[in-house]
Amino acid sequence: GKTAVVTGAASGIGKEIALELAKAGAAVAIADLNQDGANAVADEIVKAGGKAIGVAMDVTNEEAVNSGIDKVAETFGSVDILVSNAGIQIVNPIENYSFADWKKMQAIHVDGAFLTTKAALKHMYKDDRGGVVIYMGSVHSHEASPLKSAYVTAKHGLLGLARVLAKEGAKHNVRSHVVCPGFVRTPLVDKQIPEQAK
Repeated sequence: GKTAVVTGAASGIGKEIALELAKAGAAVAIADLNQDGANAVADEIVKAGGKAIGVAMDVTNEEAVNSGIDKVAETFGSVDILVSNAGIQIVNPIENYSFADWKKMQAIHVDGAFLTTKAALKHMYKDDRGGVVIYMGSVHSHEASPLKSAYVTAKHGLLGLARVLAKEGAKHNVRSHVVCPGFVRTPLVDKQIPEQAK
């Protein structure tokens, strides 16, 4: 009977998380930049007898995040689970890494995590109903790889955000976790392999 928001859920790991949450009985909001993709995943869940909606969301846009999360709460009653999963990969050595690309990476991974968390907490803190925020970290939350300065920095940053939320959220019954998967063959990884090979 919980309500979950999963960002970047039109494909890859986010999609699989959304499908599993729906199977477990949660109402799931598929939040993604790709509205058609989000709707397709939501339709798949509904056809299987679950509850879901697609929400167009650019996680770097505060207004889009706030209105998207509020829409989910209006539709399903509240927000109990946030899975902050939206992410991209841009690989380059530091000396060639453009500042624009660096900022784009931090915006999607770190700003996106912050903005979606802030928007969800409004609902989780209400009457101390509580909830859980799950950040999609990476082995790169703990390790480093060449060519991935922005990604590694961002994924390390999620650990800090999650730890602060654990301390602040406790009195409101809100928990936080960072999940750190290794190499998972997703569209992000498929695109990255030939780029790294260069």
